[in-house]
Amino acid sequence: MTDKMLSLLSHVAFIGLRRRKPDLQRPRPVRRVRVLHVIREGRGRPARQLELLLRHLDRARFESVVVASSLERPEFLDELRALDVRVHPLDIRHSFGTREDFEAAYRVMTTLRGGGYDVAHLHGRKAAFVGRPAGRFASTRAVVCTPHGFPFLYERSARLTKLHTALERALAPLTDAMICASATEAETAVRMGLAAADRVHTVPDGVLIDENARRASAADVRRRLEVGPGTRLVLMSGRLDAPKDPGTLLRAARHVLQVRPRVRFLLVGDGEMVDFCRDLARQLGIGPKVLCTGYRSDASEIAAVASIHVLSAREGGPTLSLLESMAMGKVAVASDIPGCREIITHG
Repeated sequence: MTDKMLSLLSHVAFIGLRRRKPDLQRPRPVRRVRVLHVIREGRGRPARQLELLLRHLDRARFESVVVASSLERPEFLDELRALDVRVHPLDIRHSFGTREDFEAAYRVMTTLRGGGYDVAHLHGRKAAFVGRPAGRFASTRAVVCTPHGFPFLYERSARLTKLHTALERALAPLTDAMICASATEAETAVRMGLAAADRVHTVPDGVLIDENARRASAADVRRRLEVGPGTRLVLMSGRLDAPKDPGTLLRAARHVLQVRPRVRFLLVGDGEMVDFCRDLARQLGIGPKVLCTGYRSDASEIAAVASIHVLSAREGGPTLSLLESMAMGKVAVASDIPGCREIITHG
């Protein structure tokens, strides 16, 4: 993951949209590529992939600075600073608002201009929304977008999906490179016109196993979950938003519990479907056997203790939590969708 990302960042930094052509007749001193990372999310896939990237980018070749929002998880900024990275706080809201988004875009633009950055690397959809116009107005050499999925394609309202898709298409010409985590995600980007085909690159997610989590006491984790030592744990971890399909998992759980009553199903993560999952578990009569925890800071420790890891989804690519479970040698069960077929061989 890191080698391919490093090569791609080097390429777009010196090529970009060919807005600045080097004078090949004049030798130029070698200097580090200055990269400004912009992110809204303080947890989940975007945050974890940014942390992994900052840990492994060659600091002799790249100088990284981060613009990050503290609204979702204030301690995220301190975690970034602990990696010896300079951080500029900027409140970027999840919801779309003309005034707030304009102010955020202006702040990103002035930061890019003032710092002389070569690359703006935008992590997540909202950062990409405010960062792409900012990068263009700041005349940044290259604007790189890592969307981490396209949740707007699964809005409850077809009208909202159409509106947000049109907006993403309008911003596509401002994207020098789009980094997708799977071939399925890349194919979706091209098919939906979210970026030009020659600017879409597939760089699979990397994973960093938390060795402290692996060494955590299983008895202590089970005590926190109020689960006995003889109970097997089946885990689905990550945000419970579309296109995830936790309902199918819960309906399957009812059948499993009829023959294996000493099993507990854990759904760890926040999202719009948390209340739906709790209600459905009660309706199916398996409420006491299903625990919907919401966000947990000890999710990695729970993952280390669980026996089976599940991804139930209607479409999309593999989640980071599924990749991490496979790296830990856990049993992985996933929906038969193209994104999961990229990493899982049945049987």
